[in-house]
Amino acid sequence: MPLQWTGQVTLHISNTEEDVVVQGQGLELIQAGLRILDHDEVRHEFIYGYDDPRFELEVNATAEKNTVEIDPPLLNAKTSAAVEERANTLAATFHHDPDIDDEPLTPVSSN
Repeated sequence: MPLQWTGQVTLHISNTEEDVVVQGQGLELIQAGLRILDHDEVRHEFIYGYDDPRFELEVNATAEKNTVEIDPPLLNAKTSAAVEERANTLAATFHHDPDIDDEPLTPVSSN
């Protein structure tokens, strides 16, 4: 199950002196997976992104049960302008359903 995002990231673009607000709901899921930590513990890993003509924003997050940890956003400028983070109120929730979320995507053969 994907993360449910709230909040926003405010970015400043130096050459235009413009502030850009990226809403949490505007983030797109790029990649998701799970890592088996123990016989009954699973960590879900997510990469979300936002693409703008001037920059790319990427956010990595992990979830164990219902606890989500979000790394600081990674910014890559596409133009000569510098892009810097001004404010970040991003938050995410993960509604964990072990019957759906913790199942491997490929079946294991019993042969």
